Amino acid sequence: MPDTTLAPFLALHILHAVPASLLNRDDAGAIKKITVDGVTRVRVSSQSWKRAIRTGVRTAAIEGGAFGLRTTRFPQLTADVLATRHGIDPHRASAVSAALFTRLGLKANEKTGNTAAAVFASENLPSRVAAVLAEHDGSIVYAADTGSTKKKSDAALSIPDEVIAAAHAALDVDATIDLALFGRMLAEIPGRNIDGAVSVAHAFSVDPMALEADFFTAVDDAARDDEAVSMMLDTADLAAPTLYRYIELDRRQLRANLATASTDLAVIERLALAAEAALIEWSVRSLPAGKKRSSAAHTLPIVVLADTGTAVYSLADAFSPAIRGTQVAIDAATRLLRHSATMRPYTGGSTAVLAINPTVADALDLDGLGIASSLADLIATVRR
Repeated sequence: MPDTTLAPFLALHILHAVPASLLNRDDAGAIKKITVDGVTRVRVSSQSWKRAIRTGVRTAAIEGGAFGLRTTRFPQLTADVLATRHGIDPHRASAVSAALFTRLGLKANEKTGNTAAAVFASENLPSRVAAVLAEHDGSIVYAADTGSTKKKSDAALSIPDEVIAAAHAALDVDATIDLALFGRMLAEIPGRNIDGAVSVAHAFSVDPMALEADFFTAVDDAARDDEAVSMMLDTADLAAPTLYRYIELDRRQLRANLATASTDLAVIERLALAAEAALIEWSVRSLPAGKKRSSAAHTLPIVVLADTGTAVYSLADAFSPAIRGTQVAIDAATRLLRHSATMRPYTGGSTAVLAINPTVADALDLDGLGIASSLADLIATVRR
């Protein structure tokens, strides 16, 4: 199994202040919240921020790497490749593709023909599976007539074992960067779950939730002077929290996930380092997209701490009790640094800090820390 000479774990502690926004809503459209130490805080779900990070990571140009798709449409995507690249009749392409994914154990949605559950797999899966389906097309026939009067179904197509094996192989991580980082739950196919290398905590505000009800109306531009111009009236939650975010990377798990990408350990290490760099960059740059057109709340974090060591821990308890007053950002950053120093003997590693907000940075005691001058410098520092 591939290993690394770097510290096994990397943790990012991020303080992130956002202006008036509604980054993440519940099923009723209300802001998500959580009680911490008896005080209600704003919450942004880990799933929401994880997706924001993952879509950012996908923009990275990683030589030899691929990215994943989370979709129910793999049967149709595969059929499209069969028809356009391999000249298979579109109706037959759809039939054999559907039969294959059913044989894999992925139940079909009867209305759409897609899989009932979303599958997270390499973007190269449709082309790989289509190629082997086309190669064995002559062997894919309907099973022998059993005398049943029922209409033939796609599932009755006989799929050769070689095709099944190739489809299972296409579900592997190989060099799929975001799949190696975030893993996959695929209960429908035994043995196809992938333990992610990244853990993402729910972000929560270090200060008490201060909620504002934003009243708004939509205006009819074509209304006459004697007509009401308001077409719709409603309210939306708004808050401007300072959030604590925590992201953890298991570097050994990342390399284990990438192990099938190459027999050359140097290639695996290069992919792992590129994946880590993309993760750090988009953990810093990303923001969930909720209400982004009506809030434009995309800010960079105040400060980022990067811990490396044989173990890493969340510093969420630094914000119990909640921070109150008029200098929330400075007080939060001060607490974060103090708790980080206290935890260092337990991690067996080192801490680097990237202070992005200059006003806050001027108020902090950064002695004894590795100070990164830029995001690129932070990425380089945690590799030492």
